[in-house]
Amino acid sequence: MRTVKTVRVWVIGIVLVVVTALFVSTSLAAPVNIDAVKNDAAAFIHDHSEEFISVSDAIWSYAELGFQEFKSSEALKKLLEKYGFKVEMGVAGMPTAMVATWGSGKPIIGFTGEYDALPGLSQKAVPYKEPLVEGAPGHGCGHNLLGTTGVASAIALKHVIEKHSIPGTVKFFGCPAEESGSAKIFMVREGIFDDTDVVLDNHPGNEYEVQSGAHTSALKLYRITFIGKSAHAGSAPWDGVSALDAANIMGVAVEYLREHLYFTHRIHYIIQEGGSWPNIVPDKVVVVAYVRDTDDRLPTTCEKFENCVKAGAIASGCSYDVQVIKAYHQKHSNDTLANLIYKNMEKVGLPKWTNEEQSFAKEVQKNMGKDQTGLPDKPIFTPPPTVFTGGGSTDVGEISLVAPVATLDTPCWPKEIPGHSWGVVAVGSMSIGHKGMLLGAKVLASTAVDLLTDAEQLKKVKAEFAELSERIPYQAYVPEEIGPELDLFEDEMSKWRPLMEPHYKEPKI
Repeated sequence: MRTVKTVRVWVIGIVLVVVTALFVSTSLAAPVNIDAVKNDAAAFIHDHSEEFISVSDAIWSYAELGFQEFKSSEALKKLLEKYGFKVEMGVAGMPTAMVATWGSGKPIIGFTGEYDALPGLSQKAVPYKEPLVEGAPGHGCGHNLLGTTGVASAIALKHVIEKHSIPGTVKFFGCPAEESGSAKIFMVREGIFDDTDVVLDNHPGNEYEVQSGAHTSALKLYRITFIGKSAHAGSAPWDGVSALDAANIMGVAVEYLREHLYFTHRIHYIIQEGGSWPNIVPDKVVVVAYVRDTDDRLPTTCEKFENCVKAGAIASGCSYDVQVIKAYHQKHSNDTLANLIYKNMEKVGLPKWTNEEQSFAKEVQKNMGKDQTGLPDKPIFTPPPTVFTGGGSTDVGEISLVAPVATLDTPCWPKEIPGHSWGVVAVGSMSIGHKGMLLGAKVLASTAVDLLTDAEQLKKVKAEFAELSERIPYQAYVPEEIGPELDLFEDEMSKWRPLMEPHYKEPKI
């Protein structure tokens, strides 16, 4: 039997537990100072800038082509693991693709990153064209900066979630071979992005910009092989069946077709293999072709293009094979998310460019025949086009139909300098590129903080995405039996690595 004193102590204990629980509950429910959280994320990025820059510069020096980004992906993996992320490599059957995860529960905020280089764009960090290794690959689209921006954003967000006890999960999606094999289409097809609430994308550029709506074209990339019969082109051409004739007839049919296609289309092609010698009737010719259009028109445009291929084969007497190498949708950038990114762009501002950096940028512009206008000088919000007239394509389009996405174009190279050029490589491992990269990480981390702490903003983003999903349900363009061409650049990288290795930089992780 309990004594009165024991009962009193027991009652007091219960009261203390209840009061403590109420206090803890109230503390957890207390509003987060969003500006303070964003400032902490920016400070973290600034304090770790040397580390992030060293990783970006290392990837710049590796300059690995699509699906060969072994050292580049390893550098990003090592950095993520240092800060507590669980990294899964080899996702969707691609050795250099990764998903890094930290945290638990909802919402799940994802960041993307690419890290493949381009063939033949090796370049020193000088404002005139001078290859580091003649003919070798180079980061002509700034993917060394892109991948590191995504990783830095994810790590900074993890830091402030821990510090301020904010619920949520952070993911980084490492997407190889954007320039060639387009890993995202296979990652999306395998459901890698399915549980992600929002995906924050970035890309280096010659402006500080975010776009809303659809600005890119859907795409199918074909490899067409015509098979004929070889013969002596001089003494017995009648014994041959020319695969080159088939390709040429296909091309003529395509040119006549253009008049009857809507102005949003693009068809461009090359003859990759055109025969061995003029004195031999070609028995094999390979054509590689891009067909682009809007999501709703692409199937019809592709059907008409494939009829042109068939016409070439019938008229010449060849057999033929049509292979879809890759295909993806238009990118539908979420308007609510784009506006949120833009607000953070305005708040974070632009890098403080030095006189030396402006001079370097203008020298690059001069040597590339562009107006000497220097570096990006204002944030830009670009709404959906009033009339879509067609344009380039990106495999981020696949993500945009399975999760809300918008892309921050970070100011990493001089105005008017086009991507896929030596001028981009030149600034990719110096302070101009570094400043744009770190700025991008701050903007994306700040945007992620808004999404984690403002339920109404997240609700609006997801509601807009739900409307898009109802209007354009996701359906993979690439047949299930088609997989990534992992060996696409294997031989080429084997050739260049020994010549590039003396110029490798090691990340300071």
